[in-house]
Amino acid sequence: MLAEFDTGSARREENSQNGHEIREEFTQALRGASRKAPDLLAFVGHGKGNRVTVKIRLIGDFRVLDDAGSDVTPNAARARALLAILARSPDCTRSRRWIEQTLWPDRSPEQASGSLRQVVSQIRKAFGPLAEDHLVSTRAAISLVDCTTDIDVDPRSCLDRLRSGGDLLEDVRLKVPAYKSWHREEKSRILQTLERTAGALTLGAGAPPLMGRPLSIEVKGFGESARETGQFIGDMLSQQMAGLISDFGTFDTLVDRSAEAKAGGLTLAIRALTVGEEVQILAGLTAQDSGKMVWSETARLDARAGDLLGQGDVPSLVYHSAERVLTQILDAREDAGLSLRIDALVNAAIAAMFTYMPGELRRAEALLAEAYALRPLSRIAAWRSLLRQIMLVERTEQNLEELHEEARAFAHAALEGNDGNTLVMSLVAQLLAILENDTVVSAVLARDAVEASRFNAFAHSAAATVALRAGDTAAALAASEHAARLAGRAASAHWFDTIAGLSAISAGDLDQAVRHYERAHARAPHFRAPMRHLLCLYAAQGEAQKSAQMARALKRIEPDFDVLRIREDETYPVFTLRQSNLLPSHEMALDLL
Repeated sequence: MLAEFDTGSARREENSQNGHEIREEFTQALRGASRKAPDLLAFVGHGKGNRVTVKIRLIGDFRVLDDAGSDVTPNAARARALLAILARSPDCTRSRRWIEQTLWPDRSPEQASGSLRQVVSQIRKAFGPLAEDHLVSTRAAISLVDCTTDIDVDPRSCLDRLRSGGDLLEDVRLKVPAYKSWHREEKSRILQTLERTAGALTLGAGAPPLMGRPLSIEVKGFGESARETGQFIGDMLSQQMAGLISDFGTFDTLVDRSAEAKAGGLTLAIRALTVGEEVQILAGLTAQDSGKMVWSETARLDARAGDLLGQGDVPSLVYHSAERVLTQILDAREDAGLSLRIDALVNAAIAAMFTYMPGELRRAEALLAEAYALRPLSRIAAWRSLLRQIMLVERTEQNLEELHEEARAFAHAALEGNDGNTLVMSLVAQLLAILENDTVVSAVLARDAVEASRFNAFAHSAAATVALRAGDTAAALAASEHAARLAGRAASAHWFDTIAGLSAISAGDLDQAVRHYERAHARAPHFRAPMRHLLCLYAAQGEAQKSAQMARALKRIEPDFDVLRIREDETYPVFTLRQSNLLPSHEMALDLL
């Protein structure tokens, strides 16, 4: 990472200009978003010139209307699915074979072809006279002619329906994997379209305030002689934990213990037992609606210390409370509150993103796009910028320039809408240092994030990244080591171990780098960055067998991987290794082939 993204200073200037243009285009989209109220039949009467058109509603229950508003929707689910597929296809056309494989993948070609003919017949019957001009069927393909959709005509209304619990093709539920895959991918594309048009609202503008999930706090101090000490420490600890939890999720902090339990709500309970000068802490998060324990952890501290919350396991306890909220599996039912639906989508996306598998990275983008369409929060934009950063370093996609531009655009969108969220500041600081070679704005953001929440591992990791970019290896190593200690055994620990490994290489401590990368690889076996560095570090330390083993593992998950590429391709993301003269020799690279 860091300079592992460096693709040349000449391109950086061009990308900077492109990024500015993207941000300008994004800002214009924000200001020009439609403010029309939702209307289920708003698109009736929107034809193409004087031609008769078929109007198709995709968001909500599927409907097909003629110019007069009469319902000509076929009854069969697959007939509706086929019309929706055609409406969302280039030129409203799909080949027969593609349709057959999507709607009847488990049938023989002859059976699927017969089923398709039957569905086309059902559509013609429902359309009546309209079928002659609007449904074209050849031996090779099927097309819709002169059709419009609610997404084309009234994108703002579509977005409002999605935000209020609506879905794509709500009444078309087929238990067919190929169709489900199309539905998920198409919904992602629709959401991205809505983001660029009606969905691109300035954060908070044109939308009602987002009510967060309730986070209730309970603090109790125990101990005969110093109960007040435990209560005071518990109060301090709860403030730090609640603040970081609110940065990681959509929460409203409540101190009213009689507040009604709600789905998605959490209770943060802290018990502080004072025995002499020692205070033992028990902290836990409980789901309000079910009473299920979400997380619990203990720590102890010395009440005489100058920095009460900076001792021992206390900093890790604070970070783990927030990180556990981020990794909690949430039920995103359609009738769930908006904040719960958003957090459920984001949490699922983070889980998919940190697998580092190409298909899961794309699924993470679909989930984040859906969450962002529901409400364009700066936190979601920051995660989408990080996702593209991961795609770049993992080389899972071909469109690297486009990923650079999108990462930068989302980072700036996150920054423009941020209200002091330390997670946002941390993620944006890291990305600006990496993609824009920035050591000014990124340094300010990282410093502000650390000062606002010194228990946020992402903040210290961002500070390490900025220090590496500035050439301060000692500061980078100290900050990255602290981030790794904060993360401890957390689900995201591999991320911070990888940054710490990079800092250790820059500082010349290869043994420490190996330890960090080995931990990262053990925790995230599909993460390519630790594997690339371990391959080279093992080779530099004379561990040829381990290096060869890592090369084989890389080849399995990175199809175009070649050991010689590490040496000869300057765009390959091992910049720090190259700068540190730790690449395997040409002869050794040949031996590892």
